[in-house]
Amino acid sequence: MDKRESSGAWGRRQFIGSAAAAAAMGLAPVSAGAQTGPWAQRPPGTPGPVTFVVWQYGKIYEQIARQFEDDWSVKVNQIIEPNVEPQVAKLSAMYAAGDPVDVSLSPMQYLANYIDQGIAQPIDGLPGVEQYVRDFTPFTRAIAQRDGKTWGLPYFSTVWMFMYNDELLARAGFKDKPFRSYPELVEQARKAKRDGVAKYPILWIGGQGFEQLPGTWFSLTCNRGGVIFDKALVPQLGPGSAARETLRWWQSTFKDELADPSSLNLRFIPAAKAFNAGQHVYLGTLHHYYVSLLNDAAQSPIAGKARVLGHPGDGKTIGYTMLYILPSTTKNREWAWKLMQYLGGRTKDGQYTQANRLATDAMLGSGYQSVMESEGLRKGWSKWGDVPTILGAWSKASTFSEVVPAVSQPWYPRWSELMNVELTGCLQGKLTADQACDNMIAAVAKAKKA
Repeated sequence: MDKRESSGAWGRRQFIGSAAAAAAMGLAPVSAGAQTGPWAQRPPGTPGPVTFVVWQYGKIYEQIARQFEDDWSVKVNQIIEPNVEPQVAKLSAMYAAGDPVDVSLSPMQYLANYIDQGIAQPIDGLPGVEQYVRDFTPFTRAIAQRDGKTWGLPYFSTVWMFMYNDELLARAGFKDKPFRSYPELVEQARKAKRDGVAKYPILWIGGQGFEQLPGTWFSLTCNRGGVIFDKALVPQLGPGSAARETLRWWQSTFKDELADPSSLNLRFIPAAKAFNAGQHVYLGTLHHYYVSLLNDAAQSPIAGKARVLGHPGDGKTIGYTMLYILPSTTKNREWAWKLMQYLGGRTKDGQYTQANRLATDAMLGSGYQSVMESEGLRKGWSKWGDVPTILGAWSKASTFSEVVPAVSQPWYPRWSELMNVELTGCLQGKLTADQACDNMIAAVAKAKKA
């Protein structure tokens, strides 16, 4: 996930800060006795500062830390890195040095390493865990529970979608008729190019990273009925596979000059900003919530013209939940758990404060079913996109780990780096799809040895 504060959209918005306001907006309801539940009880003792290590996202961490300090009179040491990669490096360095960390974000691809290295510890048995688990969405269960244990609480959830500029689509002659198949996407792009509507009608998320360039390939492959690995962790990239044929098709959009070659330099936010310039008909594929950036009148010239679009055919796509973990370096497990709940669970008043804020003010999905089903989430999302379309994509999404089961393996981060190189080379026309897929298959053995 790219840092979002650079867009400026969420720093200006006022987050909901009270149980009364949340209830008024119809957010995830507070059950009877929630305000006297285990999250409302003070752990024993008065600890020194508690520490979290996260990556930047607007002002959410400053806000929730202030609420924690006000509620419990315990200081929060905020270590906020600018993005995912430096956050991973910071946590690893602090663990190696034996520095105390009470809560940390865990990118999905690093969780297995954190468990194997003893950085992460399970949270089972802590007060209130069972109540949280019962409210987990399938996305959250897929990442948070493994080996019969629970490894954290959810940060946010998302699904991959397409987006389009309805004004340019209409100028191309397809008013209110976005593509419903890949041949139709190519047909519309060719006409838009031929008619001078757009030099490059399609802008892809193609910048290298864990979930940017690969995520586009994964979502397209999933939509075509394929997976990247099977459950036995055998690569499904051989001749005739959905993944290989998808890559071949994807490469053709660049060869035919329908896709903007600058796509290969663009991760999520830069691609959204490029799309905001109004030079492309379609943007794909990316997290659902970026439509809020496209339709932010304060910074987008195409505000009000951006639309969300599910994948074609049966609409299959991918999604996931990101996780907070409880590091083994905490000096006070009970107070670390209290801090984790403020970040990824309930606050003292019984509210899912952080999840509700993110849903209503940043359009993020929640790892809790009650928040996902709340009227407040629907109302918040409706400011930027068509909620039924987004939730429709949600209902058809496979978890990331279903399509890429190897993501739970310690060797996956290294394989992901090698995969990014091969995908880029293929889309640049330096490799065929066959060569790239063969290289990615061979890269599994290399990653395991690294």
